Order: sequence, then structure tokens, then C-alpha cells
Amino acid sequence: MKNKILEIHFQSLADFKKEIKKALTKREFSIQPSHHIFFDSVESFRKFMTIQKIELLTAISAQKPSSIYELAKMLDRDFAAVLRDCKSLEGAGFIKLKDTKNSKNTKIPALSFAYSVIAVLLPKRTYQIEFMDAA
Repeated sequence: MKNKILEIHFQSLADFKKEIKKALTKREFSIQPSHHIFFDSVESFRKFMTIQKIELLTAISAQKPSSIYELAKMLDRDFAAVLRDCKSLEGAGFIKLKDTKNSKNTKIPALSFAYSVIAVLLPKRTYQIEFMDAA
């Protein structure tokens, strides 16, 4: 099975504005491929992507929890901290929190993309995080 790769790229705000302006003049709908997530700097990515968030992504990929509460129990973490990390990952585009129609308004965490590898494309190097199936 071929690994699908989610790529993390770095682009300054000025360069991003130039791309938007160029896309608007050409009337393009999307300027970024759907399997890319952009950060403005390596430092902002390092601050954002903590070990706990990597653990969340791995657990969501491998164990497919049916709620954020279940995810918190799997990782033996505080529910509020897991919820905060999930909302942060959702805001950046890594996961989606799917609504359920039950009375508790349960949210189901799921990966936004069908990827099994995250490639961090630094200016001179590429690093990959591969999700492994839980044994």
C-alpha cells in the first residue's frame, strides 16, 4: 500500500499575499494543493506541533476514537487539554471534528486527509512522521 503524504510547507506572509494577488488576477479558485498545510515559519510550526499533538494524530489515525472523551481516555490525558489540542489541530487543518446528533453534542475526531505520513519540508531538509498501526 502506498503511503499518502501530507506536506508541511513554510511561506512568509509577504509571499503568501503575492500568491493570492497573482491567483486573483488569474481568477484561480485555489492556490494551494489540498494535501499541503502552510506555516509562516519553522519556529511557529515548532511551537504549534507539540509531542502531545503528534500523539493525538497518531491515536486518531490508528485507533479511530468515537469521541474526544474516548481519545482522552486512550492517552490518559485531561479531557480539557485534549479538547484544546483537537480544536487547535482542526484550526490548522490537520483534523476535523465531526458533529454527532446525540444529546451530548459529541465530536468525533478524524483526520482531514487520507494520509499516513506527514512530511515536514524544511528549507534544506525533509522530515517525515509515519503513523504506525497500534499493535
